[in-house]
Amino acid sequence: MSKGGSSGSTTVTQEIDPQAKEAYLGNLEYARDVANQLGVQQFAGFTPQYQQGEALAEQTATGGIGRQNLGTAADLTRAAAGYAPQAIRPDAELIQQYYNPYQSQVIETGLSDLEKARQAAVQQIGEQAQRAKAFGGSRQAVAEALTSGKYGEQAGNLVANLRAQGYTQALQAAQQQQLANQAAGLQGAQFRLGAAQQLGTMGQQQQAQDYASAQALMGLGQARQQLEQQQLDAARNLGVQRLGIMSGALGLQPANLGGTTTTPYYTNTGAGVLGGALGGAQLAGMIPGLSTGMGAGIGALLGLI
Repeated sequence: MSKGGSSGSTTVTQEIDPQAKEAYLGNLEYARDVANQLGVQQFAGFTPQYQQGEALAEQTATGGIGRQNLGTAADLTRAAAGYAPQAIRPDAELIQQYYNPYQSQVIETGLSDLEKARQAAVQQIGEQAQRAKAFGGSRQAVAEALTSGKYGEQAGNLVANLRAQGYTQALQAAQQQQLANQAAGLQGAQFRLGAAQQLGTMGQQQQAQDYASAQALMGLGQARQQLEQQQLDAARNLGVQRLGIMSGALGLQPANLGGTTTTPYYTNTGAGVLGGALGGAQLAGMIPGLSTGMGAGIGALLGLI
C-alpha cells in the first residue's frame, strides 16, 4: 500500500452590507463633529431669590431688627442691674422743703396768746396791790417779775416744742418721700428688667424668623438654579444624547466589516487509491462482463485523482 499526500487552500470572501457600512461611517463622522463642537461646561449663576435670601441672612447676622432688640435688651439689663437705691439720709435742704408753711404763724399766735395772758396777770397783780394799798411797791414789782418770767419760760417752751414738732414732721415727710423714691426706683428697675427679658425673647424670635425666611428664599433660589443648570447641561449634551441613540441602533462597530479568509486542506493518496480499489471491486459485481480485478484497477486509478 502506498503512502503519500497533497495540500491546498480554499479562499472565502465576505463583504458587509453597503448600507450598514455607510450608516456606520456616517455615525463615526457625526461623533467626530459632536466631539469637536462640544462647548465648555457652563454653570448656572445665583438667582435673584438666592441672592435676596443671602443678603437677608447677612443683615440678620450683622444688624437686623432682632439683633438690635437684643442689644437694647442687654442695655436695659445692665441698667437694671446697676440700680442703687438712694440712702435715706435727708439733708437740711430737703427737710426744709417739708416744713409746715404755717409754722411761723402758729408760733406767733401762741406767743400772742401768752403775751395777752401775761398782761392780764400783771394787771391783776396791779389791781391786787392797789387794793392792798401797796401799788407801786417792791412786792408788786417782784410779783410782776415772777409772773413775766414764768410766761417767758412758757413762751420759750412753746416755741421750742412747735419748732421740734415742725422739724420732726418735716423729717418724717422727707424720709417718706425718699422711701417712695426708692420704691419707685426699684419698680422702675424691675420694669426695665422685665422689658429687657421680653425684648430679648422677641429679638431671638425675630432672628429665628429672619433666618428661616432667608433659608426659604435661598432654597427657592437653589431650586431655580438647579433647573437652569439642567437646561444648560441638556443643551450642551444634546449632540451626545443623539449620538448615543444612533450608536445604540447601529453599534459603534458592526459585527463584520468584510474581508477574505483562507482555509487550508490536506489529502492522503494511499488512502484514496485503496478506497478507490475497494469501491471499484464492489462496483464490478454489479456490472455484467466486468471482472472484480478490472473494477478494482479502475477504482484505484480514480483514487489517484
